[in-house]
Amino acid sequence: MALTGGIACGKSKVAGFWRRWGAEMLDADEIAHRLIAPGGVCVDAVQQAFGPRIWTPDGGINRARLADIVFADAAARQRLNDLLHPPVIRRMRQWAEGIRREGLVGVAVIPLLFETGTEKEWDAVVCVASAEPTILDRLERRGLTAEQARARLASQWPVSEKAARADRVIENNGSLAELEAQSRAVWKELIEEGE
Repeated sequence: MALTGGIACGKSKVAGFWRRWGAEMLDADEIAHRLIAPGGVCVDAVQQAFGPRIWTPDGGINRARLADIVFADAAARQRLNDLLHPPVIRRMRQWAEGIRREGLVGVAVIPLLFETGTEKEWDAVVCVASAEPTILDRLERRGLTAEQARARLASQWPVSEKAARADRVIENNGSLAELEAQSRAVWKELIEEGE
């Protein structure tokens, strides 16, 4: 199954619960980070596309500088997506094939699931959603300025649109205990459906 949602909505928290309860997990963002880490297969292409200002001394990509560029410029963001999405999607498909073959319960965390048009490839799609003021507050607590937070939020589909297309929605506007309770309820339903 796929776990998606908006930025700062709590996907990682839900994924953590589900991992604890037996899910095999794969995270699209972690795959993308490895692709542009020192020695990563996309380092050269990303460096050529964005120039020396994003290089790091160890041969990787400065993700903070790259983020500043792509969240301020839709064309730059599309250029980066064109470089990273195909290898990320290939890796996720390989993983999903292995999970199905082995009969395991697998959850892929894919923030841009609907944006990449790959939602039909998954048995179920769960969206973690939060109210926009909550999202902006969380992003600012992570150290982003209000302007940066709004730019990041604007770079993805609206959470309401993702929630409307998902099979199930977990609302994360309250406490961690409330999020855990919702996560457990959805997890139980999904496991029962899969049996």
